[in-house]
Amino acid sequence: MNPRTKRFISVLATLVVVLGLVVTAGGQAQAQAKKFKIILVAHGAGGNPFWVVVMKGATDAAKIFGVDELWIGKDVKDTVAALPQSLDEAIAAKPDGLGITGVNPDGVREGLTTLSKNGVPIIIFNTDDPGANDPDKRLPYMFYIGTSEFISGQSNARAALKAAKDAGKKITGAVCPIQEVGHPALEARCAGYTDVMKAAGVTVDKITTDNDPSHIAGVETDYFKGHPNTNAINTLGPNPASGFYIYAKDAGKKPGDIFHTTHDTSPEIFDNIASGMTFQAVDQQPYYQGFGTVEWLWLNLNYKLVPGGNILTGPSYINKDNVARISELVKSGYR
Repeated sequence: MNPRTKRFISVLATLVVVLGLVVTAGGQAQAQAKKFKIILVAHGAGGNPFWVVVMKGATDAAKIFGVDELWIGKDVKDTVAALPQSLDEAIAAKPDGLGITGVNPDGVREGLTTLSKNGVPIIIFNTDDPGANDPDKRLPYMFYIGTSEFISGQSNARAALKAAKDAGKKITGAVCPIQEVGHPALEARCAGYTDVMKAAGVTVDKITTDNDPSHIAGVETDYFKGHPNTNAINTLGPNPASGFYIYAKDAGKKPGDIFHTTHDTSPEIFDNIASGMTFQAVDQQPYYQGFGTVEWLWLNLNYKLVPGGNILTGPSYINKDNVARISELVKSGYR
């Protein structure tokens, strides 16, 4: 039995148990002496289409499990630096359970340690703790819910190389613009992409941008003018993808001129996959990152349940073969 099948069966078995609990969740919630308060702290909020889906998952789970759910995140330029302040706000609100993204471990260590000592269960979601495998650096949390970012980057590089080969072309240079330098998930995406490209003899440049599509387009215009042999790009989210599309339109680029891959989802990305401008998007299924964090905190608070390890929500892959179906789910807010 291959690992993917085994993992699917494991997750399916877990869901069967959870669904049995969900059936009685409404009655249990009414019977609780205290209505649990679950807070999710993230390096993003409703201004980013990616986070809107995570937030919907959390809100839907809160309704099912009968908890008070609060999202604390900031739409600011440096979302990583803002995370400790968001955690301080969460601590002041006295959560019964907490979910937090692992983008700034040193900045949130003290606050999470305090919560953990006070018996508050903690889940890291979306972006794993960089020190997860080091007992001396690991944050005090139960487990991680999210994707493998390094594997995601590797897959996008393979997809770009295959697309070039199928078109009878060769990738002669690649670039990975990063909108938040030091963000562990984004760095891992670039590292995975670079790993595969380097093995194929392709040099990958890493350039610094931000999350403003217009600014990104300007940076990429300057970059491609100075690097005319570069014909592949891996963008790291919906807004960076938008920036590339602005650049490509202004520069008169057609599908296949630049082998574009990206991460996460948006209607614009799907349109460009359908048109052939984008060859693959890696989906980390953000809806369950929000839903599952609330779900498992509820299970732990009520029954001290934990899974047998981290819960991987991805990577899953979107291309011309499945984009139509996935785009329907995006319109509903689930992908």
